[in-house]
Amino acid sequence: MSAPILLSGTIGIDTIITPTARAESILGGSACFAAAAARLFANSVDILSIIGQDFPLEWLETLKKQQINLDYVDRYNGPSFAWTGEYFENMNQRRTVSARDSVMLNWEIQVPQPLRTHPIVVASCMVPARQLQFLEQCHHPQLVLTDSMDKWIDRQPQWLDAVMERSHIVLMNEDEAMRYTKAHSLIEAGRRMLDRGPRFAIIKQGCNGAILVGRDELHKELQIFRCSAWPLEQLVDPTGAGDTFLGALAGYLANREPNLTPSFDDMKRGVVRASIAASFTCESFSADSLFHVTPAIFEKRLAAFYAMTHWD
Repeated sequence: MSAPILLSGTIGIDTIITPTARAESILGGSACFAAAAARLFANSVDILSIIGQDFPLEWLETLKKQQINLDYVDRYNGPSFAWTGEYFENMNQRRTVSARDSVMLNWEIQVPQPLRTHPIVVASCMVPARQLQFLEQCHHPQLVLTDSMDKWIDRQPQWLDAVMERSHIVLMNEDEAMRYTKAHSLIEAGRRMLDRGPRFAIIKQGCNGAILVGRDELHKELQIFRCSAWPLEQLVDPTGAGDTFLGALAGYLANREPNLTPSFDDMKRGVVRASIAASFTCESFSADSLFHVTPAIFEKRLAAFYAMTHWD
């Protein structure tokens, strides 16, 4: 059995525009992708989130079929979180067309007592003030993983700093990492992220993979691992790929119980699996492709990835 995971983030309604297609009002939200990815490896995932009156009941059933616990998802009298995003020809680049996030800005998080002692806590992408409120109610978790989004770097930098201080593992994409740290290179950005508290920093690079940065515990020297992305023949929609990466990494590390403090080698293995998980998300709109991943399908792609990246 793996360690139980408590995960908070958004559950909402997305509209996605790509250079070749448009998907209206589909299941989205960081918590959906992260929880589904965590369940690829972990036995127990509890979501703490909030939805509005307009959130379709059938989507809740879809999430329950992934064996994700939704008992702590609140419903309030108002519209759900909603995001519309447009991707450019280089789909590593996107813009937010609109975001209806008043539900997340006004949500006063109350972590139920049974959840406060979960050993692994994941704050997926949402308002940093809510992330901090969430983390402050968790009692000494052994492993805290957090993710962020570009607009909060400018709007709530003080809250983001406080979240970083409470994180063991922090994720940002390359633009966010450079903007947040004001660094001149990704490695410098990773080092500066570590200086703010986390044990490990992961810089996501979309179709170019990810960079893991840590420190040698003995000599405190910088450690770096570069993981490429799975080469997709057709990229449909990268929305949620970073959230998938976060959840898959948490799920993989949950299997290290009772010692949940990962080594750099543990993190390397987790990053590879997280990258593979994210590739499935990119193959469809919403989380449709991710929902259909079986252990056999995942292991087949992992083996193929090993074959294409290994040399003697």
